Amino acid sequence: MVQSLREQMAAFAVSDDRLGAAHLVLTMAMWGAGLTLGTLFYGQPLPVILGVALIAVSLGRMFAIQHDCGHLSYFRARRVNTVVGVVLGAFTFHPYFAMRYNHNQHHAYLGNLDRMETHEVLTWSVRQWQAAGFRERLGYRLYRSIPSILLFGPIYVFMIRYRWPKNIRKVGLADPLKQNALMILLWGAVFAIGGWRASVVQLIGTLSIMSFGTLMIYAGHNHEHTYWEREGGVSFEEAALQGSSVLDLGPVFDFITFNFAYHDLHHLNSKVPCYRLRGCHRALSDQINSTRMGLGEALGSIRWRLWDEEAGRMVRFCDVAANGPVGRDVGGGDVGGKGQTLA
Repeated sequence: MVQSLREQMAAFAVSDDRLGAAHLVLTMAMWGAGLTLGTLFYGQPLPVILGVALIAVSLGRMFAIQHDCGHLSYFRARRVNTVVGVVLGAFTFHPYFAMRYNHNQHHAYLGNLDRMETHEVLTWSVRQWQAAGFRERLGYRLYRSIPSILLFGPIYVFMIRYRWPKNIRKVGLADPLKQNALMILLWGAVFAIGGWRASVVQLIGTLSIMSFGTLMIYAGHNHEHTYWEREGGVSFEEAALQGSSVLDLGPVFDFITFNFAYHDLHHLNSKVPCYRLRGCHRALSDQINSTRMGLGEALGSIRWRLWDEEAGRMVRFCDVAANGPVGRDVGGGDVGGKGQTLA
């Protein structure tokens, strides 16, 4: 069945330059409109809120477009994907080449407990939790806390960590230098044209989507019956379909996130561009048993913090005794090991 699914997905794994360009222009226009509205009517709550919302939505869609450029699926030509991906990095705070390398590592080792350094959210097993000392457990609790996931983590990751991301030597030192220079130019231009009001509106919109986007990424793989296995036992198809969720929040949410919701089929075939992913999922939904999550389930996913290898499910801290049998340690080391990020 899985092979049949992948074969059927091939019909959707086709880039459309006109459709991609139309979405890109619409997204950039939304960003410009939001910045203009929030700046011109600064001090008036409703226009400012609408302006911030437009900026946040457009930045979320830019992230999705940059993400697909990294998979070389948004446009047909590799060079066009690269140019657009680099330029959008000035808006998303994400150096393109590092993002492409690290994210493709995430795809390659999805569900692999022994390659935890490639994953976007660090996950400890129950055995690792029980083997850890007080300071290590405290550090992991803080890492997995709500303030860290929704506020401090996104600020640190996007604004600080991504200025010099992990594996940068594998993609070239020019990547972060060029991306940081583009960011300075963008934010400098916003300030030069719109003054401090424009900068404040841009900042609030940016922080809003960083927090919201991090929650989406967290919920995308962090549900109770997700998928983790040891090296050698990982099934690519099961990791994609069982280890990824579908955020079932309606068409407005799909537009805002540019179809990020359909994360299971994206991991099964990353060559399906985001503007075709919703249609692909609708066409094949009767053949897959997706883990669908509403808003409540997405917010509730924060409580799942440890992987129980024996039970094959995520559990809460309160489900596990602080001390117990010490099993084999999970790869990935301490909370700060190997450049772990929340996004």
